[in-house]
Amino acid sequence: MALKIKHLSLALIAVTLLLSSCKSGDELVFMKNFQSGELVSSESFSTDSYQLRPGDNLYIQIASLDPEVNQLFNPSMGSGVSGGTTQQYGSPSAQYLNGYVINQQGKIKLPVVGEFMAEGKTVQQINAMVVEKVDEYFKEATVSVKLLNFRVTVMGEVAKPGVNYAYNDTYTLLEAINQAGGTTDYSRLQKVAVVRETPQGKLNIEVDLTDKAFLSSPAFYLQPNDIVYVWPDKNKNLRVNLPVFSLFVSTVSLVMLVYNALN
Repeated sequence: MALKIKHLSLALIAVTLLLSSCKSGDELVFMKNFQSGELVSSESFSTDSYQLRPGDNLYIQIASLDPEVNQLFNPSMGSGVSGGTTQQYGSPSAQYLNGYVINQQGKIKLPVVGEFMAEGKTVQQINAMVVEKVDEYFKEATVSVKLLNFRVTVMGEVAKPGVNYAYNDTYTLLEAINQAGGTTDYSRLQKVAVVRETPQGKLNIEVDLTDKAFLSSPAFYLQPNDIVYVWPDKNKNLRVNLPVFSLFVSTVSLVMLVYNALN
């Protein structure tokens, strides 16, 4: 009788652990309270308004119809500016080697144009400054300036953690998670942290992806060098080890059944 009670107790423990490790439907749904047709305002961000900092890497192209002028202002690309763009900037390592990095003094140095202050300026302001400098040498130049290092690190409970590069003016938290392969079975959607660099230091912004309120969070639109961390579910350890525990319970139960049958 005592053995049967122990057998039943182990089975109840196994069922209890199994149920406690399961997630409810609400825990798996993004923006569960966002109704059809409802409007939610959001705090927008784009690289157009981003103030450049030391360490930022810029793509700067000065083009004209004259191949000699192209080679003068873009020596690393030769005379055919458009032809070498893919090779020169086709990977993060190539971007680092061929882009113009803002130094610790906040300046960048361009061929012919020379050195000028870039820290605190926007990409559009840098574009206007380069146009003004180039106009001193020849007119009707086409200048293109873009931010190369719009990168976001995604960590935690995502399928493919790593560094993501954004090649648009805007980049959202949902896009970053999707680019990282989406969340996992152990993701805690109610607790996602975005760590952001500010002039005052690191800022931690936590959002709940199951609540529509995160659409209005300053973390919805990501900024260069943001770190996204998706927290693991509080029952992750239990869920990961549940198969081992279930095997142990099954083995003990089998032993008990055999023992009862023999006695």
